[in-house]
Amino acid sequence: AKSTLRPPPPQLAADSAPRATIRVSATSFRDGRRCAFTVLSALRRARHPDRVRIAVVDQALDGEDRCLPTYCELARVEFATATAEKSQSHCPYRDQLVVDERDARKSRGPLVSRHYAQLLLGDDEEFCLGIDGHSVFTNDWDVYLIKDWLDAENEMGVITTYVHHSADAVIAPNGDNTPYHDTPHLCDIKGGAHGIPRNEGATNIHNATRPILQSKWGAGFSFSKCHSERRVKIDRHTDWIFDGEEFSRAALLWTAGYDFYSPSLYGHAVYHNYTGNPISLTWGSKKVTGTESRGAEEEMGANRVKLHIGQPFEGKINTTDFDKYTVSDTNKARTLHQFLEFSGVNYDGQGKWTHRCHQLHWVPYTHPEVVEALVPGWRQEEVPKVLTTISGTNKENIEPTEVLECLYHGTCDQLATLTNGLCSDGIMHGVLMATNFLLMFGFTFYFVVVRRRRA
Repeated sequence: AKSTLRPPPPQLAADSAPRATIRVSATSFRDGRRCAFTVLSALRRARHPDRVRIAVVDQALDGEDRCLPTYCELARVEFATATAEKSQSHCPYRDQLVVDERDARKSRGPLVSRHYAQLLLGDDEEFCLGIDGHSVFTNDWDVYLIKDWLDAENEMGVITTYVHHSADAVIAPNGDNTPYHDTPHLCDIKGGAHGIPRNEGATNIHNATRPILQSKWGAGFSFSKCHSERRVKIDRHTDWIFDGEEFSRAALLWTAGYDFYSPSLYGHAVYHNYTGNPISLTWGSKKVTGTESRGAEEEMGANRVKLHIGQPFEGKINTTDFDKYTVSDTNKARTLHQFLEFSGVNYDGQGKWTHRCHQLHWVPYTHPEVVEALVPGWRQEEVPKVLTTISGTNKENIEPTEVLECLYHGTCDQLATLTNGLCSDGIMHGVLMATNFLLMFGFTFYFVVVRRRRA
């Protein structure tokens, strides 16, 4: 019965998709020039650049390239042949950019940086795209991403993965997307730092024509309706955390009602620049961001992540504003236990976590009223209940397949009470009717067709 249930459909008419605004959020650590190219490619290659808003958390040291001024310098040249208004601008599309410039010496890792980026979200953006500050966009990426999201047929859908490398000849010289036949799909899990679950490298799906349901979330590419960012906050008090960022974010989003999908072939319209930048990899270096108290801060950050995901821990923890950054019971559409089962993780101490690379199915909400309040007019239809007696024990929510199994093995002491020739639950009647129909069809076919041919 549960297989007939479906998530809430997209609340966006196809003809209004081109008018939807997209907020791009990026974080950059001592990587101002590549960040500038990221912003430039997003605006230059969007089909509707006027509907794109970009927010950047730019962390750098004195004297290093900053994202915004470097972008402005590049954009003045790039947009010189564009409209007169843009070409004459000191910094094209400047009014669509919001930048939070920070001292790299005070950085406390990617999770905290993304928290600050989330604070830059406006009130009117429809879609939100989270990326790293060294990503590369392709032509018409905005159209393809919205189309992919619509194809997921889920208002609560999040298109997310570890995108391919931008230097692998997948982007044509003119900016067109020439994708591989394989798209990355997040389905494996392993133990990371502090024993916290973290994603394995992506598995590839061949020629995906639509988004594919998965159990994992990737920080470098995440596209969804912005209500996901407004409803599920990124925890400020998770200093120095890298491993565990994605699994904890996945747990919070999924229990709040969201679902994850890897992109289709053409929905993979943004790439990642994986070429090394030694400077940008120093966020954990004590020479740049180290403090006397880093060890204690990291322990408390890891334990706070474990508290979010229900993982046992020892040692100190900072619980400041924890309720603000977790999903409260009144806002949970699903349970944490369900998420752990769905993602293949348990905390039994054996460390035998299982992949989820097979075909997954949407998990209905245990508290659908949470999502129903967000999506006007949508109701999760009730899961039909089959009330019966099997082997003398009353059971509820018995699937029809279980009833057929019980009939086949003869283990039903009393399946139902007949009333006016019908079973009280309707299942026995349906089974008998289907059996009679097949028998009648078989006899008719034999005597009318087979015997006639022999004659």
